[in-house]
Amino acid sequence: MNGNQAQDAAGTADTPVSSDTADYLHVFDSRTCNIHHIPVSDGFVRGSDLSTIAAPVKGNSGRMQKLAVLDPGFQHIACKESGITFIDGEKGELRYRGVRIEDLFHDHDFDSTLHLLLWGRLPTKEEKIAFERRIFEAATPPQEVCDVIRKLPKNMDFISMFLTGLSTYMGTDEEMTRSSVMTYHKNMKATDDAIIRCFAYVSATLATVYCHVKGVELHPPKEGLTLVENFLHMIGMEDPDKKVSRTIDRLSINMADHELSCSTAAFLHVASSLTDPMTCLLTAISAASGPLHGGALEVCYQGLELIGSVENVPAYIAAVKAKKFRLFGYGHRVYKTQDPRAALTKELMEEHREAIAANPLLQIAVEIDRQANTDPYFVERKLKLNADFYGCFVYSALGIPRDMIPGLLTISRMGGLMAHWREAMNNPIKIWRPMQKFKL
Repeated sequence: MNGNQAQDAAGTADTPVSSDTADYLHVFDSRTCNIHHIPVSDGFVRGSDLSTIAAPVKGNSGRMQKLAVLDPGFQHIACKESGITFIDGEKGELRYRGVRIEDLFHDHDFDSTLHLLLWGRLPTKEEKIAFERRIFEAATPPQEVCDVIRKLPKNMDFISMFLTGLSTYMGTDEEMTRSSVMTYHKNMKATDDAIIRCFAYVSATLATVYCHVKGVELHPPKEGLTLVENFLHMIGMEDPDKKVSRTIDRLSINMADHELSCSTAAFLHVASSLTDPMTCLLTAISAASGPLHGGALEVCYQGLELIGSVENVPAYIAAVKAKKFRLFGYGHRVYKTQDPRAALTKELMEEHREAIAANPLLQIAVEIDRQANTDPYFVERKLKLNADFYGCFVYSALGIPRDMIPGLLTISRMGGLMAHWREAMNNPIKIWRPMQKFKL
C-alpha cells in the first residue's frame, strides 16, 4: 500500500480534529501503512479507540487482529472513572471529594470523612448524629458470631479469625446471602442500608475477636459515640480524654481511600459480578493482608527488629541497594515526592512523643529515614517515606497490639471501599474481565 492509499484509508495527520475533542494522538501503523487518529481526553486514550487499530494476523492475511495493550500490574491503565479521590503524585497532593487530606486531618473527624466519601459532602451535625446512630443500631453481634469466634484457638492468626467472624456475620444477613439476586445495582436505598451494616459488622467483629484473644468482656455498643469511640468502648479500652480515639480517627482519615489500591481493586473486581458487599469486603481484607499492601506495617516493624541496632543501619541500607532486601515503608507506586500522609503521621508521633520514644526501634527507624533522605540511590529514584513507615509506632504507642493493626486498617479503609462500591452500584456495570497475552 503506498502513501496515497494510506491517506485514503485512514485520513491524514492534517485532518481537522473534531470540535468535541481538542487533542488527538496520530498513529502511523507500519504494518498496514494506515494512519489512525486516537482522541486524547485529560491525558487518557480509550482502549476501545485503540482497538479500532487492526492488522492481518501473521501467517493468516485474511484474519485481522485488534490492537491490545499488555500492561503487567496495571501500571498504565485506568479501568474506571471516579469522582472520589484525587492524587497528584508529583506534587504530593491527596484530596477526598475535592477536600485536602490535611484539612480533613486537622479540622474533621473520621465519621465526617466517611460521610464525605460516601455522599460527596461533609455532614451537618444532625446528619452525623443520624449516621452514627444507624451504625450503633446494627453493631451488636449475633450470638452465632460470638459462638463461632469463641470456639477458635486464641493463638490463631488474627486476620484468619477476623475473616471467620465476618463470614459468619454475613451468613446471618438474609439479604446479603441472596447473592444470586441483583439486590443493589441502581437501588441506592438498599445500597446505603448495606453500607451501614458493613461498617457495624466490621467494627463489631473486630471487637469480638480482640476480646476473645485477650480474654476480656465484650461490651455492648453505646449510643452517642463515634465509630472509633464505640469500638474502643466495646473492647473495654479506657479513653477518658478521647486522646486514643482522636488519634485513631486521624490515622483512619489518612488511610480512608487511595484510589484503586490493590484491595480496592480486588473489592471492585468482585463487585462487578453484582454480589453482596460483604463478599467483596472479605476479598479486600484478604488482599490487604499481603506484605506488599496493608501487611507492610507489620513487615516494617519486623524489618526494624531484624536490623537490631542503629549501628547496623548502614549495612542494611547497603543490602537494600544491592537488592538483597526490600526497604518497606519507602517508595510508592503513585508518589514521586513525599507521601502527604507520612507528614501527617509524623504530627501524631510528635503528639505521642514520650510513649513512642520508649520504643527501642524508633532510633533505628529515624536513622534509616535520615540515611535514605540523603543517599543518592534513594534521592535519584525519588524514593520517599510513605504512610506505612511510622504508622506502626503510633498504633503501638496507643497500646494497640501489632496483630490487631491490620484489622483496624480495615475499619480505616471501609469509607473508601464503600464509597467506590456505592459509585459502582449507581453506574452501568460491566463485569471486570482483564485480557491476557498467551505465551508459550
